[in-house]
Amino acid sequence: MTGLVSCGDNLDFSKLHFLTDAEKAEIARQDSIREAQLTGVNANLILKYTANITVSQTSYDGTTVAISMDSIATLFGITKEQLAAGIAGETGALEIKGFAIQGSTHEDIGTATNTNAPWGHWWDTNGDITTWGETAMVFAEFDTETGVFNVGQYPGHLVDGQTLKIIECLKYNEKRVAVIINIVAKAAGAITAPIVRTQDLSLDVIAKSNYDADSVQFNLTQALSDLGVSSIGDVKIIGVNPDGSYNQETNADPKGFWYDMDGFVGAWGDNASVYASTGIFMDDKIGIGQFPGHLKGGQSLTIQYGLMANNKIVMLKIKINVKSYNDPETPLAGDPKAVEQTVNLAKVYSNDYASVKVDIKDLLRDAFKKTTYQIHQAIMAGDLKLYQGAVTETAPVYTADAPGYWIKADGAAGGWAEGQVWCSIGHSETELFIYGGNHPDNGPAGSSIVTKLIATYNGGTATFNITFNVTAP
Repeated sequence: MTGLVSCGDNLDFSKLHFLTDAEKAEIARQDSIREAQLTGVNANLILKYTANITVSQTSYDGTTVAISMDSIATLFGITKEQLAAGIAGETGALEIKGFAIQGSTHEDIGTATNTNAPWGHWWDTNGDITTWGETAMVFAEFDTETGVFNVGQYPGHLVDGQTLKIIECLKYNEKRVAVIINIVAKAAGAITAPIVRTQDLSLDVIAKSNYDADSVQFNLTQALSDLGVSSIGDVKIIGVNPDGSYNQETNADPKGFWYDMDGFVGAWGDNASVYASTGIFMDDKIGIGQFPGHLKGGQSLTIQYGLMANNKIVMLKIKINVKSYNDPETPLAGDPKAVEQTVNLAKVYSNDYASVKVDIKDLLRDAFKKTTYQIHQAIMAGDLKLYQGAVTETAPVYTADAPGYWIKADGAAGGWAEGQVWCSIGHSETELFIYGGNHPDNGPAGSSIVTKLIATYNGGTATFNITFNVTAP
């Protein structure tokens, strides 16, 4: 910078004057004061950025905003490393306080975060602090390792052309920094790229009751060559809607779509058939998983999974043939009967709903005179009933993973809010087991819960006398 800045009584206008660091800092301070006066933002340093976000109905995606850590560290008189450590709240670090300024009133909000980051907030349409949910529009989460804000959206809340201004702030001693991010929401443009090649693929699957994926291999080398890129990471994934348009909003992690029963892009739920996604297996394989229990042997559907780059599309057409399960077991001889078993469940207390399990396959097969697969199907259909305490004439109402319950301290069934542990029957084509875990808040270490669960099906009953011990870490 050059200019008429007084550096003494005698000025030589024939030479350029280069500002010292102190002079630059003073000019920046005065600029920030003028900015604060114009905007009403109380800060010693104001940093302004713009973030463009593509509107999504299903994704929290957005963009990243790299902020000037150098400028903030200079104002605070510390290093960038000290600044990052202070924001992260590391042990022994400087006390650098994150906060926010309301857009509507310009008042301080003292909390450093209400997101998953050490500094960052959810914001509403007025640029005021809110929480995840109905009023949330966008969020900002600061990454102390990279020095960037991850700015994202609440799915389905932004509209094309909408603008929001958020003000994230830091304070150290008496110095304040305001990071103003102007967010512009834009709709994704319609895809008009041509399909340059179609790869026809097929996959035989067994009708499943879980989300586990099978894989189908495609010609990755050919696809990358057709698209003019060198890596699958350079490719955008698209799907096909019922009207023939392209869907750009992946809704199946890590990169994929849920499909409806007709093979078009849909959503997880009652009409879902399968999902398809890259990132599950090797780069040259598409993972195909099922919505549990929705597909039956003999069904067939074709889905389209598009790879797009450089305004070109390679379409993978995948025909999925559903085969019936080939049950390796035969039912045990004899009539269904009543059986009883003592079950001891024990786990170390944890706050993550981690579970333990005990195998009950042989007992249930003996009681009901059915194969593991048949019992599994009966649970899926709701024909096997699980009661707590005693069999009743009314159908059981499950309060945990069905069929199962949250269990209160007295051993009776209850809801999540009052339960100390939960117990359920787990099942698949090859497994049957009782499993359960402790409530992170209600199930303290040292607790011991005694309860009774009774399963009925096909004229037989299986009674489980359960003792669940939660031990100290």
